[in-house]
Amino acid sequence: MVIKKQFKSIKVQEFEEPYRQALYDFKLSDRQQIYSSLPKDVLDDALTDKDRIANIVLNEKDQVVGFFVLHQFYQHEGYDTPEQVVYVRSLSINEAFQGNGYGTQIMMFIPQYVQTVFPDFNHLYLVVDAENKGAWNLYERAGFMHTATKEEGPIGKERLYYLDLDAKYVSSLSLVLNDEEYKYGINIIDLIKDGSKVGFIAVEQHDNRLNITSIEVDASERLSGIAQSALRQLPTFVRKNFEGINVITITLYGERNELKPLCLNSNFVAFEEGDDFVIFEKYINY
Repeated sequence: MVIKKQFKSIKVQEFEEPYRQALYDFKLSDRQQIYSSLPKDVLDDALTDKDRIANIVLNEKDQVVGFFVLHQFYQHEGYDTPEQVVYVRSLSINEAFQGNGYGTQIMMFIPQYVQTVFPDFNHLYLVVDAENKGAWNLYERAGFMHTATKEEGPIGKERLYYLDLDAKYVSSLSLVLNDEEYKYGINIIDLIKDGSKVGFIAVEQHDNRLNITSIEVDASERLSGIAQSALRQLPTFVRKNFEGINVITITLYGERNELKPLCLNSNFVAFEEGDDFVIFEKYINY
């Protein structure tokens, strides 16, 4: 039985033979082919390997707009990842359909799709070339966390991204800079879910640092993963909306502050601790 999942305006499914010609006609620019293989070049390898599944993405007109391979038990050279993993490989958007938001939709819903295809796996990884900033901004927006950098990949420096499939992630969450003026250099970033504000992050800029002073989520949404999803998206948002910021910090007070697990699960690192406080930081430019 072919697995098929409908997500908003796209359908993600396992490859079927009637779509082979569409993959042969799939176009990528010369530059994009530096970062990703054409589907026709990896399709048959995926179909003959029991650990790989070739997948296509269709729009509302049943046109093939995207392609990717899910590879279970894969171990990418140079990285020490668990055995029970799934890697997203050869992800690309057909050049004829780029600029329509399909890449964002695919990344937002890949976790749900992977859990359907591989229900017993909870580690999802992908590797991206470091100079391909558009791609890794998208992956971070989708909740993936940068966990390692390899200096010598096939075409140079590359980055490893990870998503814990057991963690709650809100694919419909977006961050929006509040345009009201606030005193003392405070900026408010609204957390928008399905068109409604469900919380905010308050930040202050100090030279090349952006300090989080408060994270607030509506009481009705506090168990849905809003705060963690927001912190995972924050680096990409900051790169786009704040100039000169290299690091995000947050200071937590109290011996058992409830936000410590939230920071750790969002890839912040504790770099200074005292009896009553801990300062977390996350570098966002590499």
